[in-house]
Amino acid sequence: MEKPPQLPVRLALAVFAIANVAAALFAPIQDCDEVFNYWEPTHYLNHGYGLQTWEYSPEYAIRSWAYTALHSLIIFIGTLPFKVTGVARPKVVEFYFLRITLALVCALCQTRMYSVIARTMNPRVAIFFVLALVFSPGMYHAAPAYLPSTFAMYTTMLGFSAFMDWSGGIKTAQGIMWFALGTTLGWPFAGALVLPFLVEEAILASITGAVADGCSRVIQGAVGSILALSVQTGIDSIFYRKLTCVPLNIVLYNVFSSGSRGPDIYGVEPWHFYVRNLVLNFNMWFFLALLAFPLVIIQHFVLRKVVSNQTLLRSVVFVSPFYLWLTIFTAQPHKEERFMYPIYPALALNAAMSLHILLANFGSTNPAHLVSRIPASVKLALVSIPLLLSFDLGMLRTIGTLTAYSAPLNIYQPLHSAGVAQPGDNVCLGKEWYRYPSSFSLPQGVHAKFIKSEFSGLLPGEFSEANVGFGLFPGTWLVPSGMNDENLEDVGKYTDVKHCKFLIDSRLPSATTTVLEPDYLSDTEQWEKLKCVPFLDASQTHLLGRLLYVPGLPFVPERFRRKWGDYCLLRRRTPNTKPECPIALSMHLRVLGCSKWVCELAQWGSLIPRYHEINSVDDTGRTVTMSTLTPRLAKHVDTLREAARLHCTEFERILRQHCHTAKFHLDPVLKHVNVHPKAALYASLLLFTCTWLLVTVTRRLRTRARSRITPPNTPNLEKRSPFKAPDRPPGVWPPSTFTRPTAPPYPEWSITATKPLPYRPFRHGPKYNITMGLRTMHWDEWIELDNQFLDYHDLKAQRIIERGEKCCRTAPEAFEAAIELLEELCAYLSERYSSLYRKTGVGVENLVTGESFNILERPLQEDPMAMAGRLVQDDLAIMIEKKDGQYYLLAGSILLAGFWRLEDKFGMPLSEIHTSGDVPGFKEKLEKGMLNFFRRIQPQSPVLRNNYFIQVDDKLAWSESIGPEDSEGIGWFTAEKNKAIENHWFRSERQSLRRLPRSGGVVFTIRTYFHPVVDIAREPYVPGRLASAVRSWGDDVSKYKGKERYGDVLLEYLDNMHEEQVKDGLDLSREEEAHGYPY
Repeated sequence: MEKPPQLPVRLALAVFAIANVAAALFAPIQDCDEVFNYWEPTHYLNHGYGLQTWEYSPEYAIRSWAYTALHSLIIFIGTLPFKVTGVARPKVVEFYFLRITLALVCALCQTRMYSVIARTMNPRVAIFFVLALVFSPGMYHAAPAYLPSTFAMYTTMLGFSAFMDWSGGIKTAQGIMWFALGTTLGWPFAGALVLPFLVEEAILASITGAVADGCSRVIQGAVGSILALSVQTGIDSIFYRKLTCVPLNIVLYNVFSSGSRGPDIYGVEPWHFYVRNLVLNFNMWFFLALLAFPLVIIQHFVLRKVVSNQTLLRSVVFVSPFYLWLTIFTAQPHKEERFMYPIYPALALNAAMSLHILLANFGSTNPAHLVSRIPASVKLALVSIPLLLSFDLGMLRTIGTLTAYSAPLNIYQPLHSAGVAQPGDNVCLGKEWYRYPSSFSLPQGVHAKFIKSEFSGLLPGEFSEANVGFGLFPGTWLVPSGMNDENLEDVGKYTDVKHCKFLIDSRLPSATTTVLEPDYLSDTEQWEKLKCVPFLDASQTHLLGRLLYVPGLPFVPERFRRKWGDYCLLRRRTPNTKPECPIALSMHLRVLGCSKWVCELAQWGSLIPRYHEINSVDDTGRTVTMSTLTPRLAKHVDTLREAARLHCTEFERILRQHCHTAKFHLDPVLKHVNVHPKAALYASLLLFTCTWLLVTVTRRLRTRARSRITPPNTPNLEKRSPFKAPDRPPGVWPPSTFTRPTAPPYPEWSITATKPLPYRPFRHGPKYNITMGLRTMHWDEWIELDNQFLDYHDLKAQRIIERGEKCCRTAPEAFEAAIELLEELCAYLSERYSSLYRKTGVGVENLVTGESFNILERPLQEDPMAMAGRLVQDDLAIMIEKKDGQYYLLAGSILLAGFWRLEDKFGMPLSEIHTSGDVPGFKEKLEKGMLNFFRRIQPQSPVLRNNYFIQVDDKLAWSESIGPEDSEGIGWFTAEKNKAIENHWFRSERQSLRRLPRSGGVVFTIRTYFHPVVDIAREPYVPGRLASAVRSWGDDVSKYKGKERYGDVLLEYLDNMHEEQVKDGLDLSREEEAHGYPY
């Protein structure tokens, strides 16, 4: 089986971060609730003023100050360097700093979930998960949004990751904590997403009988959740100055309100609202997400194939939250796009699983399947076209939204120019009040005000700015006037337009003016335009242009082109002001400042030449001199000031003339730039991606071409060391001429009398060294058979029948290596164990069982690894190097492994095989050396290693104490604790590693020796040495080997046995003479 490509975790993080940061910088704010309920209160905490909604009134208290204060603190800490250094920091910097921070937090959560999916399910599913999130418009708006539903989305990803990742034990408590944090600090209704995982926990507890452990995990999570809620309640109570549980208030308002109160008064939508919305935001991925559950069922019960490394129960649990959430909120009358944010990751996971299942079946090469007859090129086209179409639709939707509605974020820039706005000025909002991007867009001290429009609902008020005698942040607890929860209009929220120095207004071709919403842009006597940005007129634009980005190119039919209006920042004219461009005004102010500086310099310059003269005379003379100089200085300064004034006036006239000329020519260009800035950004990103892809493909093709070139066969006079790697490209193995030495017959070997070798590969503590533990192997040690052969043979044969390719499997690219292994075994076994095996013209014959093995016929009677497994007592595995330099498990006969399954590891690279099993110290101490060793190992230099485990049941093939073999819930956490010593078994493994000379595959043989602990403890020195070794395990090794489940009973027994041996006269000083590692 071809190992699916896997995106490195760091690269996945970079992809998520780039996409999210781009969204943070350019995505418009879609929901005024984000502005008025979160940005404005945050502005109040950081700057002392802001707009207040009724939800923050202490009478209702359905918004959490703990959530807002957290983000306010992030802004404060992030901008602290500006305060310390004294560098000016416009508030808009704070706005984008927080958005970027949220985007990066989202990227970390996405990466965490991606890595868990890749490790626990399938790398291909993880890749599709990335594609679904990165190229969907929905995440473009959700990732950087300052909303509780977005925060709940973050915690949902972390909660999913905790429940999905069972490496190192079930993480129920951690998963509950993440969901609880999203429920309390974020959005209370997000707690519904934990329900499928709790059901799974209950089912798992009933199946395994570990009810106490399951309850303990749930209780731990519940206690942590209550603690988090208590902290939040405490913070909110401090701000509101009364005991306040905000999550409870939210539930009471949304669920139990009725009549003129409750969320339904803000509008209701039909049942298909979310369907339409998710189709727009996720296109193909949404339909795939809907198919996930039926496809999982079909895959298991009809096609009888595994979806991933997970069981049916786990797969159903993983896909359930999406359906549960969609069902709950579809049934609610009041619907908002942001309500779907928490399940965006679940939608992506469902879609990724569906696509994985479809492709796995569509790519089948089984002749019995109809799809196997479809040419590969046609399959590629059928798969690529929908994916590319989804990518294009997603990008066009994103760019279309960005270019159409980004004006509110870009319109306030002129206010930050010197001299344009002053503290105390008002920026008024009429019909455009709901697009206001928050007070962070305004200069310090400039306030937003509302003027009356056709809207007749309740607008936000202002937080109290009282700062004397009220303590810190009085606006959080003082009850504002005019607030209600029925959306009833309060006229006290309006300001007369005559008090507005600045005004935000729009003019769309489709809009009609009214008395309350006049065309302020046409009133040039009262208002001048500081900046206008094109804004999409949705009602005049074709449906296609509203949904997607349609460029205004000549060949696009007029009816499909997008229609535009103007979104403008206006400034009130005063009687003595003339229309002028902002650039001229700004430069004018700079010139005036320059004039003042020149005058001051001239004044002081006239004094400097006289300074020493004045100070060189006595006091009387100084007085006379000063009285003489003063008239001269005054006259001289007046002359300089007049000259500077005339010069600056002329400069201003010339500048104003050129400014208007430049404005006339630049306006069309700037207008076009305002329409397409993000299109240019995404075009650049697309160009960069295509360039990177072209370079990567070119490099791969060149590498492949070089690998086909056979180097000249020149003699190498330098003798290589045994482990020195030959000069060869990764994934290319030039066949070696090495021939294994003929194996001598095993002396007096008997299938009934030859006992298993007494491997006891443990050392005295106090230090436990984590190493590969390699030693040289002699060729007559490669395969060891003993009088347990028939028992092993029968057990293997039974498991091959029962489990088939779950235990024995060969990928196509490893077939030649598997055949070479068969050839090696047939030759070696007939040489070493001639009383058991006899070589034939087509293979080998087992003289005891009567089996004949034909390794020449094609096709073989069975998988070559199954055939190899019948010949020996060992488990077998073959690692094949690919062109990325990694070694992959592509052939195996793993029938007696005890603690791991071939179906979980098959197709994995060497590093992932170990990291997915949480091998202690692998990353820190083993990975680099192991990868180098695999690269260097030569056919003539085989090696051996040993290891050992303790098992608390007597099953050689699969240790049932860690869970049923086909269950996903496996691990030491399911084992019964402190079983009687008679249930403890010593499991020792002897592994050989060698390179096959012709194919280059690296062969593992894993021979398991299995003895009751009570038997080996009778051997001299063994109980004391084993007890010392077990005590030397670090926490990571103890967890990996399950010590917590048996350590107390085992060590007590070993200590007692050791004491008995010492009492019986055991000479501890002679232990080294009696035993040498690994015996």
